[in-house]
Amino acid sequence: MRTLLNPRMAGLDEDGNPIDGHEEAVLTVDERNRLHAKYGAPESAEEGDGPALPREAYDYLATGGLSACGGCQHTMVGARVTGEGAPSYRCPSPTDSAQSCGRVRMTAELLETALGEEVLAELMRPGVRDQLGQIQQDIRDEVARLRVHIQGANQRFTELGDLHGRGLLVKAAFLAAQKATKQDLKDSRSRLRLLEQIEGVDLGHVEDLVAWWNNAPQASRRALVALVVERVYVLPSGHGPHDPHERLNIVWRTKN
Repeated sequence: MRTLLNPRMAGLDEDGNPIDGHEEAVLTVDERNRLHAKYGAPESAEEGDGPALPREAYDYLATGGLSACGGCQHTMVGARVTGEGAPSYRCPSPTDSAQSCGRVRMTAELLETALGEEVLAELMRPGVRDQLGQIQQDIRDEVARLRVHIQGANQRFTELGDLHGRGLLVKAAFLAAQKATKQDLKDSRSRLRLLEQIEGVDLGHVEDLVAWWNNAPQASRRALVALVVERVYVLPSGHGPHDPHERLNIVWRTKN
C-alpha cells in the first residue's frame, strides 16, 4: 500500500500534477485518490521515518526570466524538489501581485534536453556563430544601461515621495507608482543577472559544440543559452505531448 499510494504510480508528481511524458501508470488518478481516501498515508515501514526532506537544490538551466509560460506569458520558476519528485519548471499560481495562470508545467529533464538540442542546432546553422560577437556587444550595452537604471532607483523613490508629500499624488496613486517602481527594480536586477552571465562566453576555440555542451558546467551552458535565446515559451502539455520540442516556442537573438 505504501508503494501504491506513491503519486508516481498514477503519473503524478509530489504536488499532484501530471508528469509530462509519463505515458504509463499503474493506477488512474481516480483510483489512486480512492485508495488514498480509504487508507490514507500508511505507517512508516521503519521506525523514525518521517516526511520526505527537501533534496539539494536543483540548478535549473532556464529560470531567472529566460523561460516563460506559453499560456499567460508569466516567467516560469523552478519547483522545489522534495522526496522523489522530479525537478520541473512551472508557471506560478496567481496572486494579487502576479497575474500568472499556474497551469503550465514541464519536467526539467524534458525541457532542458530539448532546449539544449535546439540551441546546438541553431549554433550549427551557417553564419550564426559569426553573429555572436555583435550580439554580445549589444548585450554589454544593455548591461550598462541597466546598471545606470538600477542605480537611479533611489532617486525615483525619493521623487515619488516628494510628489506625494507636496500633495501632487493622492495616496492610492502614490502606492501604485511605488509598487510599480519596486517591481521594475526587481525585474531589472533579474535581467541584469541573466545578461551578466553572457559577457564571458567565448566559443572561438570550440570546434565540437556537442562535446563542449556535454562536459560544460551548468553555469556555462546557461550563459550560452542566454546568448542565443531571448526567451523560451513553454506551451501547455496538449501541444505535442510526445515530443518536448513541440512544446517550446523559442525567440532567438540570432534571428532578430
